[in-house]
Amino acid sequence: MKKDFSHLLGSTRIVIKHEMGDGFNYFTNDIWTYELGKTWTGRRIILSVTFENGIAAEVKVFKSFRKY
Repeated sequence: MKKDFSHLLGSTRIVIKHEMGDGFNYFTNDIWTYELGKTWTGRRIILSVTFENGIAAEVKVFKSFRKY
């Protein structure tokens, strides 16, 4: 499940919401997270999008046991 999300950089909140869905993100928050799936050990695969002035400035994919 290796996917590149770098195409989201420079996108507005509306474009990302249309492509990824609402999730449980508050529209005006500067950090949005999406759960992409789980590993075989139960770790969550998380996509984190950080906004600056309404534009996606940073996109990270990481794994965690913690719920985001």
